Amino acid sequence: MKTQIIGSLMVIPMIILFSCSSIKQANTEKKTLFSVQMGTNKGGITENTDMSVVPGVKVPPEAGVDAFSGATYPGFNAGLHLSRQLKRNRIETGLEYMYNFQKFNYIDVGNHFIGVRELHVSQLMVPLTYNFVVPAANLQVKVGVVGQLNYVSGQGFGILPEYTYNPFSAGPTLGIAFLPFHFAKGDKLGVYCDVYRGSQIYEDYYNKPEYEIPGSSFIKFGLKYQFH
Repeated sequence: MKTQIIGSLMVIPMIILFSCSSIKQANTEKKTLFSVQMGTNKGGITENTDMSVVPGVKVPPEAGVDAFSGATYPGFNAGLHLSRQLKRNRIETGLEYMYNFQKFNYIDVGNHFIGVRELHVSQLMVPLTYNFVVPAANLQVKVGVVGQLNYVSGQGFGILPEYTYNPFSAGPTLGIAFLPFHFAKGDKLGVYCDVYRGSQIYEDYYNKPEYEIPGSSFIKFGLKYQFH
């Protein structure tokens, strides 16, 4: 089932690539618009922060930290998008790449784990959103879903629990695009901001599917250039 879902997800980028040859003709009709975007982000793996659900956790008082804690550093993202007019609003999809670097710290004397794990998280993402257009404000408000293909690589130092990751994740997204700068040929420049919360990517002793918090999430923003 998962293979079928991933296969279906990959059909969308193929459609986008084959559509590129007809973008110029479609744009003259002002129905289909092509845009590029690039920016920074924070997110990727969302880790469990409730140690009360983890068996055997004993935190030394002098440590002052949880048995397990994580930190996410700013990453980068870039994407190609197509949007299609639907009455007064638009349907938008595309292909995006996002990278995050995350560091997990383990200080758990009860379970005999201590050390640091560094993870590089690369994600190929396909968003599908319905955009509410506010022409007077050059604003679009987006609501929809995002599918993610994940690749996680890491290195560890110390005594650490084993981990696995899911190659596929998905969930709802909200966002805005504000394009106030207009050019002579009808191109537009502005900014975007998107938030997302989805299914679990990373699993280890402290991040199990039955726990409430583990999942995937991000906030990303940057510059967006829309071609007329």
